[in-house]
Amino acid sequence: MRIDIIDTAGNVTFDKIKGKTVIIIDVLRATSVMITALANGVKGIYPYRDIESVLENSKLDINPLLCGERKGLKIDGFHCGNSPLEYKRELIEDRNMYMTTSNGTRAIESCIGAERVYIAAFLNIEGVVKQIIKDEKDVVIICSGTDDNFSLDDTLCAGEIVKRVEKVKKVELSDMAIALRKIAENSKDVCDTLEGTKHYEYLKKLGFIEDLKYCLSTDKYDIVPIYRNGKITINIEN
Repeated sequence: MRIDIIDTAGNVTFDKIKGKTVIIIDVLRATSVMITALANGVKGIYPYRDIESVLENSKLDINPLLCGERKGLKIDGFHCGNSPLEYKRELIEDRNMYMTTSNGTRAIESCIGAERVYIAAFLNIEGVVKQIIKDEKDVVIICSGTDDNFSLDDTLCAGEIVKRVEKVKKVELSDMAIALRKIAENSKDVCDTLEGTKHYEYLKKLGFIEDLKYCLSTDKYDIVPIYRNGKITINIEN
């Protein structure tokens, strides 16, 4: 079993992910939203790169939930933005989400050729670790990044996954995986580690302090969303 890490969605290529298990991370905040929404009863999530695709495909649904952001803020006319705290059970239960974000949904759409695609964030790290150990397949972790730039929030999460896998199982690591594992090993507090980083400070400036606290909490949910045939659900076996 080998683990590699790609630092931004823009660096994904077919050859790097072909036939492998892929893990998508966009901690702040797309994958945190997806995990939260599924935990709170949403039926499924359809991720898209652009707003037009959301609007077009949601027309087929009698009660669609339109979700997403641009520059961190809710898209005009959409039901929800990119704050996981918006996704209350009473609003989303038994509905389908149609979602577009600046980085995370684009990273998901780049995964053509992967054998499996899982969704991860700090919120479900332990569940993801258990799943990939059970699968025993080569893994590529894709950090969505911010506008194709390196983002420490995603890579710190990736390093934590590697660190926890290595505690249980002997694995081969790429240089990137080794580097990010070492960063995770030296991070005593996630918020302190991310203090001053670009995207963290941008969301703080927009007033999303509670989002930051929530998204950077670990192991809140023991679910592992999977992306298959254009849809994200928590039904891994089928």
